[in-house]
Amino acid sequence: MTDVIGLIPSVSHFVRRRRTSRSRSSTQRICARLKMAGHKVAHATLKGPSVVKELVIGLALGLAAGGLWKMHHWNEQRKTRAFYDLLERGEISVVHPEE
Repeated sequence: MTDVIGLIPSVSHFVRRRRTSRSRSSTQRICARLKMAGHKVAHATLKGPSVVKELVIGLALGLAAGGLWKMHHWNEQRKTRAFYDLLERGEISVVHPEE
């Protein structure tokens, strides 16, 4: 099963052999499956994408990004409105004063 070093499995370990006879009993097949399934217990099974989960995540990210954009837009509107109010009251001028 292993080579001389004992750490690297041989090539025959990776080659899937075709069964020549189907004379295994059901008990032998169950035992063989249980032995093979032992290493699969610790690993999580990989599933396909969840459509509902992706929709919820996309909706949440879209609302968060939209909220940030609206807050930025409202801030810019407030600055512009304040500038034109000051300009109208005469507190500021856009003309450079002559010295």
